Amino acid sequence: MASLFFTSLTQASQNGSKAEHQSMQALYDMVLNHLKQKTDQKVHNATFDIMEFSDRLRLSRCQEPLELEDKAPEKIYGRMTFKLQCPNPEWKIFVTATVEGDLPVVISTKGILKQAVIQPGDVKRVFMPYQKVRRGALIDAERAVGMRAKRAIPPNTILTVRQLQPPYLVFEDNNVTIITRVGHIKVKSIGVALKNGVKNQQIPVRNLSSKKVVKGIVIAPNTVEVP
Repeated sequence: MASLFFTSLTQASQNGSKAEHQSMQALYDMVLNHLKQKTDQKVHNATFDIMEFSDRLRLSRCQEPLELEDKAPEKIYGRMTFKLQCPNPEWKIFVTATVEGDLPVVISTKGILKQAVIQPGDVKRVFMPYQKVRRGALIDAERAVGMRAKRAIPPNTILTVRQLQPPYLVFEDNNVTIITRVGHIKVKSIGVALKNGVKNQQIPVRNLSSKKVVKGIVIAPNTVEVP
């Protein structure tokens, strides 16, 4: 039985009527319904273990709607604590519950080489027990497709944000379009990238006409803009 903490509780007399007592089932149902709404579409095959109330516990029947406060509203699995409160008569009780279940994650379907661009067939979405899911794990396979692997990724590995890098839009020694703005006029010229670049990265580019090296910001595939 889980620990129970409470303040301002009213202990009923042995001769008191049940109608004067708060229904423990109503408290249980309130927590259960909140957990179901909280985990809906987020935790797969969710199960809920809500603490048992002591048989000796008696609370005065609440004359107004009960209030529930979730102490960790962003948490959707593991151990949680809720405060149930009655404004009239005043009492409050803390309830603990544990949520078990599976979370969606993206895993590699094959080995991915370092700096390789991830293709649709390289990853898939599966469900795993939440205890095996690391912080920062991807839940949408589309977010991984097109990204580069920072390091080699073995098969059946849960992908995290830290394992991925944006794709290169410009490659070293490849021709690029250089855009320069003069007032409202946009001038285009051809150059050669002297470094790989991702979007919004500033890289050196050699203008093939003037032979000068300028710094351009990658704005699109094979395109840089000189500020």
